[in-house]
Amino acid sequence: MSGMFRSALRSVMASRSRFVLTGAAIMLSVAFLVATLVLSDSMRGRAADDIAAALAGTDAVVQGVTLGASDGGPGELGGSVRRALGPDVAERVAEVDGVAGAAPQWIGFAKLVVDGSSVGTGTATDVGRNWIADPVLSPFRLAAGRAPVEAGEIVIDRSLASAAGVEPGDQVQVLTATGMHDATVTGVATYAEADTAPLQRTVLLPDAAVPGWLDAEAPTEVVVDIAEGSDRAEVIGLLSELPGVEVTSGPDHVRTMQDAATSPLQFLTVFLLAFAVVAVLIGVTIIFNTFSLTVARRRRESGLLRAIGAERRQVLGGVVVEALLIGAVATVAGLAGGIAGVGVLRWLVGLTGVTLLTGPSIVSSTSIVIAATVGVGATLLSAWIPARRAAATPPIEALRDSAAEPRVVSPVRTAVGLGLAAVAIAGGVTAVARTSTTWLLLAAAVVPALVLCGPAIVTAAARWSAPVARRLAGVRGSIAAGNLATSPRRASSTALALMLGTAMVTMFAIVASSLTNAVGSDVREGLRADLVVTSATADFPTIDPTLAGRIGALPEVTSVASLAIAEGIVDGQPTAVGGIDPSVLPSMFDLDPVAGDLGDLRSGGVAVVGDDPTLLGDTVVVEFERSTLEAPIVAVVARSTGGFDAPAHFVDRRALDASVGGLLDALVFVDLADGDAARAEAAVRELVRATPGSFLSTRAEHVANSGSEVDAFRNFIDGMLYLAGFIALLGVANTTALAISERSGEIGLLRAVGATRRELRRIVRLEAALLSFVAAAIGTAVAIGFGWALIEVTGGTDLPSVVVPWVRLAVTLGVAVAAGVAAAAWPAYRVSRVPVLELVSRGR
Repeated sequence: MSGMFRSALRSVMASRSRFVLTGAAIMLSVAFLVATLVLSDSMRGRAADDIAAALAGTDAVVQGVTLGASDGGPGELGGSVRRALGPDVAERVAEVDGVAGAAPQWIGFAKLVVDGSSVGTGTATDVGRNWIADPVLSPFRLAAGRAPVEAGEIVIDRSLASAAGVEPGDQVQVLTATGMHDATVTGVATYAEADTAPLQRTVLLPDAAVPGWLDAEAPTEVVVDIAEGSDRAEVIGLLSELPGVEVTSGPDHVRTMQDAATSPLQFLTVFLLAFAVVAVLIGVTIIFNTFSLTVARRRRESGLLRAIGAERRQVLGGVVVEALLIGAVATVAGLAGGIAGVGVLRWLVGLTGVTLLTGPSIVSSTSIVIAATVGVGATLLSAWIPARRAAATPPIEALRDSAAEPRVVSPVRTAVGLGLAAVAIAGGVTAVARTSTTWLLLAAAVVPALVLCGPAIVTAAARWSAPVARRLAGVRGSIAAGNLATSPRRASSTALALMLGTAMVTMFAIVASSLTNAVGSDVREGLRADLVVTSATADFPTIDPTLAGRIGALPEVTSVASLAIAEGIVDGQPTAVGGIDPSVLPSMFDLDPVAGDLGDLRSGGVAVVGDDPTLLGDTVVVEFERSTLEAPIVAVVARSTGGFDAPAHFVDRRALDASVGGLLDALVFVDLADGDAARAEAAVRELVRATPGSFLSTRAEHVANSGSEVDAFRNFIDGMLYLAGFIALLGVANTTALAISERSGEIGLLRAVGATRRELRRIVRLEAALLSFVAAAIGTAVAIGFGWALIEVTGGTDLPSVVVPWVRLAVTLGVAVAAGVAAAAWPAYRVSRVPVLELVSRGR
């Protein structure tokens, strides 16, 4: 075994230039995978540890009865909409035998404002809580200053204090559901030992400020400390007997909060892992190509070893050991690079606007083992087929023939591939017809179909492109097209890597464009107002409810309509309910009524978004935290006000306020008076600028920004795809270099009969361009079909139509071809500098 290892090591060192790009592909794939795993572990581990430490003193939590799952809200990490508790619930909980302490906890919206500007961006929520004085039950600890005592005093978390640049004694403002409030910062707190609660920015208020600031009489929950020596299960049972409550044990509550805090990150983790898998698959094709060509070049050597007594397993083992060496070195480098590159991945994720937890990276042994297994395992698996093929070749045949692969495409292989392609097409069509994700899985058979049909596709492409190539580049074009058919398996394997990268770019471009169109179509078609005031974040309303009235008082304004949104439960499912003035909003935003009259909202009716006029007269029951709204459907409208969280139901604003309480506005629509539009806009802009949490845009700007949420996500996708594409281009460069080495004699003969260095470089670049075009074109076509089926099956009402960004796809195709040519430029330059006689001698 030691002799085999030494032989493999000498072989790798002798051919190290061939394995540089292969090692780079493995390294990048492993680095991306381990960075994803480390980032995921860091996020989950940090959030879980912080929550466990902060809630360590909580033995039980008393909450309202669950109405349904929540789409999220300020502080709602538990993920449920619950009926509000009674105002005296804390006193009743405290009277239960075995309860040592009970603290009411109010949770609502509160955004810090410093010097007229709101503090904090990203997806972290702005949360207002009351300060709990009991140190056992309070998740927060004072780090500086003192606790708030009177209304107008607040404590903020240390992360918020750092971002705002404030300290105890500073004067600030706080925007809540009841408007803007002046406040004095009396202290800075930590969430246990952390600077902030996971994915939150917290303002802590005294109990005296809660009714006026958070517009709440009853607490959101009551945290309980059970007395030492008491039977906890028994005490929890007694608490559960209180009317209108649900009780959760402390450990269960901690797990619920941990799961909820990390769930927003799980989607990103799955998404990142999907890209890591694609990167590994691309790397696998590069490794396979490298070893196929390397083993083919050494076929005579293997035959000679077999002729002098070497066994098949020794030849096989030698290649496997080479693969192990390359895979091990590249994997170690990838592990080091991935751990060091977690910060880069954080930055890429930050392009989406997602707020990530800060703190040191957690590098678990599980992550290292998974990434190392994938890196080394993928290398060994990719090298196994070429190694087995070399070991199985009879010695006499190996000594006689050094061809890399048969040039005749197997008809059986092609037939099987066509059969799988038919299955994929049938699966996609059936999935769309039946709206079935199960049938859609069959469409994934297109990948093995392309693998099997690849050589036939390359051969056909070479035949069809030859006349065009000859017309464009003369004899050089014919030679380049013919070279594709020389090694169809190798060419198709190289094309597969680029095909996967292009397909990923294309499919996500289609999804992103369809999302942008779906989110913005209602705005484009319905908006009539001259100006629109929007919230500081797309997730939660942040507009001071008094702003609409102040804008309406301007002489330059003819009318103003505000939109408030509250979350309710309809038929057990969360739904957004919009509160509007039905006499004003329809003139500023056309909801496109299908049936009924929006004016009837004033008499207590409900309008639903849909296209079924037979819904008129049906009764809708909407359950809110404080009350239940039961009303008849008086109107059906075809569109909502735009965005992911656009209302699916509309009621009169007064009815919504009566059911929910004070609400911040999500949007304010403004119509300007005839006259000097620029002066009128300036007057409104001055008011909005003085109101933190609000932003003003014109009609055109609001329409253009209606897909901004998707654009941020597209930036992240593009960053990931650039990496996958770069790995694919390494494959093009690597395979081109190896193919040139294989055809050294042929290239030397071309030089000998008069081909110049420049002409030789052009032939190599033309071959790369043809291969890149075939790969990118097929990848684009497959992605269009699969993306269409995916959106049709899973899009529902959120993605009513498929939008193909043809210009973007054409640019992607052009960039793929140009990148393929660029990847082949260096190998082409190198071979053009080799003397003619040396090239001819290499080919012997």
